[in-house]
Amino acid sequence: MTATTTNDAGMVSGEKKETIRLKAPGTGFMDTWRAMGPGVAAAMTGIGASHIMHAPTAGAKYGYDLLWVILAAYILKYCAFEFAHRYTMVKGETIINAYHRNGNWPLWFMIFQGFANTVGIAGRALGCAAMLWAAFPFMPLEMWGAAILLIVIAILWLGSYKAVEGICKVLIIIFALSCFIAFALQAPPPMEYLSRLVPTLPPIGAMLLFGSMFGYFPTTLEVAPMQSNWAVEKKVGMVKVNELRADGHTVDMDKDYMKNSLILFKRDMNITYFISMVTGMIFLIVGASVLNPIGLVPAGSQMGATIARIYTDTFGPWIFPVIISGGVAALFSTVFTYFDGQARVTEECTVRLFKKWDKPGPRKLIYRGMQVIWLIAGIGIIYGLPKPIFVVQIASVMALAFSPILYWLTIKAIKDNFKTDFERELLPSKFLMAMAWIGTVSLVFLTIYVLYMKFG
Repeated sequence: MTATTTNDAGMVSGEKKETIRLKAPGTGFMDTWRAMGPGVAAAMTGIGASHIMHAPTAGAKYGYDLLWVILAAYILKYCAFEFAHRYTMVKGETIINAYHRNGNWPLWFMIFQGFANTVGIAGRALGCAAMLWAAFPFMPLEMWGAAILLIVIAILWLGSYKAVEGICKVLIIIFALSCFIAFALQAPPPMEYLSRLVPTLPPIGAMLLFGSMFGYFPTTLEVAPMQSNWAVEKKVGMVKVNELRADGHTVDMDKDYMKNSLILFKRDMNITYFISMVTGMIFLIVGASVLNPIGLVPAGSQMGATIARIYTDTFGPWIFPVIISGGVAALFSTVFTYFDGQARVTEECTVRLFKKWDKPGPRKLIYRGMQVIWLIAGIGIIYGLPKPIFVVQIASVMALAFSPILYWLTIKAIKDNFKTDFERELLPSKFLMAMAWIGTVSLVFLTIYVLYMKFG
């Protein structure tokens, strides 16, 4: 065998392959755009139910009192998503492998979460249906919800990860633009809401919504392993290196290969995370400034029309399509990314528990089978409880209760598996490790507090 080299795309010249040199990826604007994907997909699981449903509801019912919750949730959960993505960048494998090293129970836990998340998926589909029904009431809310689930499955079964990534990039641009334009036209004086970023006890009667916001902002923590799986699919960092080595090649990495790969990963993570946070706060602020004074709260099938009214009451009917398109984009992409990401997690967990199923055929059956289960159960929930806000609030509190376990598993994955000198150089900083532990402990106390205050 003879030594060969590769170009920027990693294509090998010649038939005989032995040594492959991986060049460092570029870090310019277009390089950053092409590299974005796992972070965008993760952000789009959150930009939806939390932003379109929880934030306007919080603003409409309690003014700016819960604005601080959004900022706090983003800070507390940041490391969970950063660590899961970092793990895949450095280890070249899904973080589910690290979870499994603690025994089989984390895998069963995540499979259970997948079934429990049926409630959340149905609630998100109902939210998207309510936005569509506000614009096109020729079809009942329930039929819109069922149609959304069917369309999502059709796209995923006909497409691939590239379809997920491409659709999410387009949808996040549509949503962000519509949201920012509307806010710019109606922004209240900053001092009305900036002072509310200081944490305070939640108002009486707000406990379910308070827990829901911590559960769903920026998104649920099961998205951390989803983000890791999307990073594997995109072949980032050491994923590509490990794949080439598994094929029998010797890999020679450019000295800046990992440095530049990590720069791109951080941009993918941080840009979308920041956009997600700002849009969430914007929806609460406009809900507080428009709906709260007139006592109008998003609820039931009128949810979409009520949220659109935040803008139409001030600017007239012309802005209605902008808001509806943004809301549909956000909520549809949430259902879309969960259907893909959660099914991938279930697939990965199942083939580790039952190794004889680790073949292309059974993997596809598990992936699609989980989606069929969500479709059938989701339609049942949609027709049995057509109340988008309430359904999503229940799912959100469940997500809050699950989150400390996943956070702890993610921290442990980093601490226990970065063993070589190369890997230890890429450990998170001491500050980030401290923030991760603070986030985990805080979510434990928040879960206990919410459950006690609501049911104790």
